[in-house]
Amino acid sequence: MKHGKDLRGLFVGLCLLAAGAGVLFFGAGGGKTLPEPVREEPAGPGAFPAENGDYPGRETPGGEKEETAPSAEKEGGGSRKLGPGPYIAIVIDDFGFSKAITDGYAELTLPLTWAIIPFQSHSLYAAERAEKAGIPFMIHMPMGAGGDKKWDEKTGVIDSGMSAETVTLLLRRAMAFLPGALGMNNHRGSRATRDEKLMETVMTELASTSLFFLDSRTSSVSVAYNTARAKGIPAAFCSIFLDHEPAEEFMETQFQRGLALASKRGWVVMIAHTRQGTLDFLKKKSDSPPEDVTFVTMPELMHILWDRSGMSSREHLSGRTVFNAGCRSRAANEEDFS
Repeated sequence: MKHGKDLRGLFVGLCLLAAGAGVLFFGAGGGKTLPEPVREEPAGPGAFPAENGDYPGRETPGGEKEETAPSAEKEGGGSRKLGPGPYIAIVIDDFGFSKAITDGYAELTLPLTWAIIPFQSHSLYAAERAEKAGIPFMIHMPMGAGGDKKWDEKTGVIDSGMSAETVTLLLRRAMAFLPGALGMNNHRGSRATRDEKLMETVMTELASTSLFFLDSRTSSVSVAYNTARAKGIPAAFCSIFLDHEPAEEFMETQFQRGLALASKRGWVVMIAHTRQGTLDFLKKKSDSPPEDVTFVTMPELMHILWDRSGMSSREHLSGRTVFNAGCRSRAANEEDFS
């Protein structure tokens, strides 16, 4: 009799263990953990859609640069007075894999925006570290790249050929996993971001939230930025990949290219990654930042571009904390996902 009870107990235990494994597999918004980031070729220097509106730092018809100094809203109604520009926003991609690198970036004084890949071993650690340090972060949403095998929704990667329902589900899972995120940009995605139907689905979902969108521009024919703008979503695009090559000399060249572009256009977004060499490079820039430019976070840049583009009629974003220099308030978050 005792032997029978032992067998029944073992059977129940195995069932509970299997159920727990199922929760872990499917509850993470995609089951499988993504591998360490694979580098994707950034888009070349080809043409990209022109921005609408006269942004700060752009030359006016009279040939003089605009010198207005906007303020970026912060939690509690305060603001950080920004310089007149040109504006430099540096985004650090691929958080979620290393606590040590996360801690290192948290110590930098240079204004940065983190992009966290959801459902990785240290994604939540990165989000908590960012919130504690007052660093704004985005969802670094995995998207299909050229050369990838056929998509599998269990990986959480959005790709061409998926149903709208699957794409929407993956987006909502990612947003629920990182509720403090202020925006989203694509992780890889050279195939996905040139798919008009897919981007229409993605931006339709984002338009129902307070998130902004940054087109990482891993494809020169990406339609993500234009689709976001057409949906009334605050959007920008990356122009410079800072550390596509790991050498400090290459990063310095790219950094100077970014400064030159910002001086000409009024703003620039540069993307870098969670690598030790990049961290060391940016620490030097933090300790001795270049003069005559203003470093801003992505929410601050979106605040500037949004105000200047004449698109401030999007009522559900008016005055919302999406443009805060820090993290979104819990009240705003609950409203978005209720």
